[in-house]
Amino acid sequence: MKRFTLLLIPFIAFFAVSCSGGGGGSTPPPPTGGFANSSLKGQYAFIMTGQAPDGFIARIGSFTADGSGGISGGLELVSTATNALQILQFTASNYSVQADGRGAINLTNLTGTISFSITMTSTTSGYISQTDGITGTSGTFELQDSSAFTPTAINGPFVFDTSGLDPNGNVDSIVGQFTLNAQTIPTGVFDENVDATLSGPQTITNGTYFLDSTNGSTVGLGQMSFGGFLYDFIIVNSRKIHLIEVPGTGSDLPITIGTAIGQTAAPTTNAAFNGSYAFLTSGVGTTTFDFKAGRFTANNGSLSAIAMDEKLLGDSITQIPKGTLSAMTYDVDQNFPGSGRVTISFLDSSNSKPYQFIAYMASASQGFIQDNGPGIVGDGQILAQTSGPFSNSSVAGDYGFNWTGVSNNNTNNTTGEEDFVGHVTVTSATSNNTTGAMDYSELNLVDPAKVGIHNAPLSGALTINGDGTTSTGNRNTVSVNATNPNGGPSSTFNFNLYPVNSSTMFVIETDKDHCTGGTFTRQITPP
Repeated sequence: MKRFTLLLIPFIAFFAVSCSGGGGGSTPPPPTGGFANSSLKGQYAFIMTGQAPDGFIARIGSFTADGSGGISGGLELVSTATNALQILQFTASNYSVQADGRGAINLTNLTGTISFSITMTSTTSGYISQTDGITGTSGTFELQDSSAFTPTAINGPFVFDTSGLDPNGNVDSIVGQFTLNAQTIPTGVFDENVDATLSGPQTITNGTYFLDSTNGSTVGLGQMSFGGFLYDFIIVNSRKIHLIEVPGTGSDLPITIGTAIGQTAAPTTNAAFNGSYAFLTSGVGTTTFDFKAGRFTANNGSLSAIAMDEKLLGDSITQIPKGTLSAMTYDVDQNFPGSGRVTISFLDSSNSKPYQFIAYMASASQGFIQDNGPGIVGDGQILAQTSGPFSNSSVAGDYGFNWTGVSNNNTNNTTGEEDFVGHVTVTSATSNNTTGAMDYSELNLVDPAKVGIHNAPLSGALTINGDGTTSTGNRNTVSVNATNPNGGPSSTFNFNLYPVNSSTMFVIETDKDHCTGGTFTRQITPP
């Protein structure tokens, strides 16, 4: 399963010529809302992954916005499959933010200017996608806390998730837990899935970390080593760190990237991992790309109310349960007390296929999850499902979104990354209740001039039937029609949806020629 392509990290799509409808260009109405250039002010950390002309690309970094459209500085650490990890300083750069939170950031370094589209979900966070038509990336940005730029401020246990390519170019996923203590990493445990070969739990001892003497106090740049891995990192705050792996001398690989979040009161028993959870994973399988979204209820080692959608590129979506579910269990690992390590598994009689996951929980309500099903390498996010019962009225509001994945183009028979970022308003109506606009990058389009599209109007319908289980007989769905403002064909895209809480919804696309998923995040609009 050696693949010199991307391992998708979902924060995180939908617009290809393989699904076409009527034509005609149009522009969205003037945006409304409370955002402006002044909403983006301060120093922000970012993380992005995607597809460059030479394959997988990963970047983390920091930029400083002045609140008036200027970016005064910052840097990025960027790595591709043919260009080893580089640290590039930003020079005179700029940005703009519209009333609906959508906008643009242009970052200039010695290689030139790179254009990104953004949607702010608040004044402290948002989604970002590269939409220049050359490289497709997606990720997030978040306000940094400079008081955390010291070795002692990032202290205590963290859970982490990194993924990408190992030193041999095989798809790689690592999830685990480590403890930071006065520039040492004395304890921890991790699970690695390389090319669908599982390491099992591996202990961490004698690791170290430090802040960079030049950029550590200004942007939170540092480096850590543990378990045979070497990472550069950017501090977001005392409880969040972005990581990017450092390749060996003379090599472009490995490239893995991800995030560590502070651990507080991780579950130590099965009884402590209790309640309803929603999850979203992405990765690759033995034949093609793989996305999963779902939910379950955990109770003292047993699982119930399991509902899951699995999407392989080129196949129709598979809804679980398809047959009869059995062996529905989970176990908080007592061999590594305090690590938050949880194994999760169940069987479906329709294919006798074991669905297997490992989660590392930062608390009883959030963590990272690794897909360890046969032939699968994937990972993502697991969150407690709260704030129910869910209905169209309960989810009404303004959202920023990011969907990312890959799609087949049946016109030119190519597969490429697609990245979408935008804003939608959802009303409590039962039909025609979704409007908005987006920017996107579609790397498999026939016309290279139309790969990066901006200000595409959106309309559609979002239907909530409950928490995502099949007890109502129907999945929650989103159907979106996107109009190409350049006069190309409009397209309709269909998703199943899993509400997570009052501010978050996971989606997974059901259309055959897409393997795509992502997140709605409710906007906190400035007054």
